[in-house]
Amino acid sequence: MEIDIVMKNLKELLKKRGDDISMLEEHEVGIDREDFYNEKNVIEFQTSNTTVIFALTKKLRKNIVDELKMGENSVDDFKKRYSNKTNVILIFNNETITMPILSQLNKYDKLFQKSGGMLQYFQIKQLMFNPTEHVFVPEHIKLTPDEANEVMQKYMIKSKLQMPVILHNDIIAKWLGLKQGDIVKIIRYNENSGLSYYYRCCI
Repeated sequence: MEIDIVMKNLKELLKKRGDDISMLEEHEVGIDREDFYNEKNVIEFQTSNTTVIFALTKKLRKNIVDELKMGENSVDDFKKRYSNKTNVILIFNNETITMPILSQLNKYDKLFQKSGGMLQYFQIKQLMFNPTEHVFVPEHIKLTPDEANEVMQKYMIKSKLQMPVILHNDIIAKWLGLKQGDIVKIIRYNENSGLSYYYRCCI
């Protein structure tokens, strides 16, 4: 069943980010898979750093976006409503997401980032596979701020704008939870030259 695949990959995504998923695994046991498609309530999971919200019908998706729109302090209120976690992941069905909704979600993500978190959305189809395990995808590692500074000093990079880029909506960037300004290290292997390292800045 597709929800089982999504849950498996979602756990891998969260573990890759360093989240403790034990609460999610405990909560998941008692939920019938058909409940994920119920229009009455969203399905919500908690990890150590993240709230994951399944809104797999058009009505639920609209309710989530409307909830974000309400009031000047809507982001703070939204975070309190969902256990005050730093990060929020919204999971939608595979219907096309309109540009106005995308614009709203991007706007709220920027507001979340101001308080040190992030708001992301995934469609079901984006969680049907783990892109980091594909044979043609080299290993990507998100650098800490200190590691990023070391790289910039080593290669005498004065500004992140001088670096090659990775888009924040690239599937690997989304998987790792990259924010704009983050630097990712890419490790490639070649039979002739061995390991080589590349660095990209998220924009």
